[in-house]
Amino acid sequence: MSEESTEGPKDEVKQTELPDKLQKLYLKAESALELRNWDYAISLIQAILKQEPGFLEGRRALRLSSVKAKEGKKGVKLGGEALKVMKMQGQVKKDPLKVMDALEKEVLGTDPYNAQGNELLYEAALAAGLAMTAGYALETVIEGDPDNLKFCHKLGDFYMEREAFDKAAEIFGKIVEKNRTDLEASKKYKDATARGSIASQKWDSDGDWRELLRDKGAAADLESEGRAAMTEDQLQEQVARLLEEYNQDQNNITVVKKLAATYEELEDFSSALQFYDWAFSLSSNDPALEKKVAEIRETVNANYLADLRKFVEENPENPDIEQYKQQLKDAEAGQKTQLIAESKERVERNPTDNDLRYELGSRLYDNGEYREAIQHLQQAKRSPNLRIKVMNMLGQCYDRMNMSDLAASQFEEAIAEMQVMDNTKKELLYNVGLLYEKMGNGEKYLESLKEIYAVDYGYKDVAERVEKSYGG
Repeated sequence: MSEESTEGPKDEVKQTELPDKLQKLYLKAESALELRNWDYAISLIQAILKQEPGFLEGRRALRLSSVKAKEGKKGVKLGGEALKVMKMQGQVKKDPLKVMDALEKEVLGTDPYNAQGNELLYEAALAAGLAMTAGYALETVIEGDPDNLKFCHKLGDFYMEREAFDKAAEIFGKIVEKNRTDLEASKKYKDATARGSIASQKWDSDGDWRELLRDKGAAADLESEGRAAMTEDQLQEQVARLLEEYNQDQNNITVVKKLAATYEELEDFSSALQFYDWAFSLSSNDPALEKKVAEIRETVNANYLADLRKFVEENPENPDIEQYKQQLKDAEAGQKTQLIAESKERVERNPTDNDLRYELGSRLYDNGEYREAIQHLQQAKRSPNLRIKVMNMLGQCYDRMNMSDLAASQFEEAIAEMQVMDNTKKELLYNVGLLYEKMGNGEKYLESLKEIYAVDYGYKDVAERVEKSYGG
């Protein structure tokens, strides 16, 4: 990226948008991550970010590498970061990209959660027009220090300014949970929740839900009261108006999308699927609409299966009950086959998309095809955002295939990368605990479950298992 560029860097660059040379470099970095060669991965990714500072996926991978590299050097004391940050502060307005590069190499490479360094990265990224990177800098501090309420406030305000109200509400809600006396956070939480509810009524970028209501006074009342959704009667009225417009021009994609979304709000998923499918056809294969069609189709199929399952459970005396049971069994198998086929098609069209790899791997796992799932999950593991979920599922795949040592390795690797004891970490500890029990390693079995017991007495049957070990 030339420093003389007048347009400035792109806010977020995807891996597929990198020049061929940098894509090859990133593949080497991913291989280094797999081999736990953290220092080599760091050097490669830093070189990429110098040319494409908006490559956020790469910056996440860089931070992960730095965290893991630091774990391997616990005896080394590092210092001078504060002085380095102070020296860089005066250069932010003059050359923010140079400051970002220097921060990664001189501060965050060895101290990834450094609060001062990440705060300066936030300021430099904003100055360079890289809002996504700026937000990630604040998120990094909170990941390393969840009780740093100063940065929680800063991140919440950042989200509010960019109208990411759901994220802002989540952050301010966490602050209130930690400090009930923080009236400012409480007020901002309520404000973010209300504004998020109003914003959620917008159908798309070229139309506002208020324009779809006949009664402008009612629209004002809804906004002022901050209600989360229109009533069913209002949605039905909207369907009637949109159908009139649709009958006048069935190729108007804006109207078709609004009809689909309105039917979805009404939970008439069959009608929603019909219009989303038509919108996808009109859009020249818009990937977002393709994903929506798949999502709604899955909902329609799931509802059908739920209704059929309920009928079978509630009518055991029905003379044709065996026929219905077989129908249910065939439908369940058919849905799994269909979902896997759709995922395979999407992966074939986008082989480097790790999210699609994870989706396919998950569906193969759910269908008991563990060996087939592993290859896709291993590729999805390269994504920093998916690593923990992928390792959890990989561990379960290996466990189902009686490859206990490999399963334990995946669970332990995922646990080691988690700083906070959340539900995901509890699930990992529980899974590896039961695995050790099966392997006959009673000491590690109890050690894993006791970690959960110490923070969440009511998690699954952990209390019963731990107390039983004491003879209780």
